[in-house]
Amino acid sequence: MVSSKYKKYKFYSFLIFSLVTILYLFFFYFITNNFKKEKELNLKSVSINLLTSVHPNLHWDFKAIDSEIIVKPGEVTTIEYLVENLGDKEAAGIATFAYFPKQIGNYISKINCFCYDAQTLKPKEKSKFTLVLFIDPEVTKDSKTKDIKEATIQFTFFDYEEYKENKS
Repeated sequence: MVSSKYKKYKFYSFLIFSLVTILYLFFFYFITNNFKKEKELNLKSVSINLLTSVHPNLHWDFKAIDSEIIVKPGEVTTIEYLVENLGDKEAAGIATFAYFPKQIGNYISKINCFCYDAQTLKPKEKSKFTLVLFIDPEVTKDSKTKDIKEATIQFTFFDYEEYKENKS
């Protein structure tokens, strides 16, 4: 026959084991959730305004399909632009770009950009240009950029022939 002391010991052991297990699960749940929340807070989305312009000597129409996009740091984003040669002659253009605020530019990588090379369009030709970019998640840790919620990327197209002459 099992003694009553042994039964009490077994009961209290089970009770303590159950409490420790519950506390462990409770602790693990909250630590995991806090870590997820912290990670989500650090990777807040950034609203990016896409501005476009064309130098008056280049008779093109150039605009972003979406004038504003939402980008999460750490994700690759593809942005599309529509361009049309409004002139009666074939024309080549090259794009320059700027970031505002300037500090965010340190964290934006253009993986693929129409701005790397001159683009040529025949008279009245329409085309779609693509920019693929990546915003480094480190942007959320830099004291100069961590609070940025909105940024601007601006592209300006210039006549390529004039650009080459002015550059040399």
